[in-house]
Amino acid sequence: MLHTGELVAAEQRQLEGHSEFWRLRLENKEKLLSCCYRWLRNDSDKIEDVIAHTCEKAFKAYTRSSAIIENEFAWLCRIAHNLCMDVHRANAKHQDIVNHVSELPDQFYFADNQSVSLESEHLNLSLYKKLIQEIDILPKELRLVMQYKFMYEMEYTEIASRLQLSPENVRKRVQLARKRLSVLKEEYRVLS
Repeated sequence: MLHTGELVAAEQRQLEGHSEFWRLRLENKEKLLSCCYRWLRNDSDKIEDVIAHTCEKAFKAYTRSSAIIENEFAWLCRIAHNLCMDVHRANAKHQDIVNHVSELPDQFYFADNQSVSLESEHLNLSLYKKLIQEIDILPKELRLVMQYKFMYEMEYTEIASRLQLSPENVRKRVQLARKRLSVLKEEYRVLS
């Protein structure tokens, strides 16, 4: 356990370390800034970020370490250079992704940035409810093929096998059911 005198001495060394670091930073600020401008091709936004990160990393390292830094500028420069290279790597990675997506536009799909309006959502929901009601009142032979085809997504041959009908007969029933439900399609066009 440290005594009060030792605590005061430790705090004094820490304060001296802080002020020494800020002296080091101020002495090398302009040269470091010049290097960053060269490495980041005058991109001032990124340069500000790199300088801030450099200062933060250097401060932590300087205050935690008791090692003596022989060439302060070279030490700060190495930290800044590494951060600049990280920026270049991130930019290159981003550009690779953009190029990859641009080369294969059919392979990538992006969501629309538009949301469905409340009215449109209400209209779709009411149309869906009406469609379900209309399917429910279809004659049983038409209702079954519609349910199998569109709700259970079965193939015509599978439906034919299940209902013991020919595939042509199933297709015809689907066609008849669609014709009866086409009235809803016209209603939807009028409403939208």
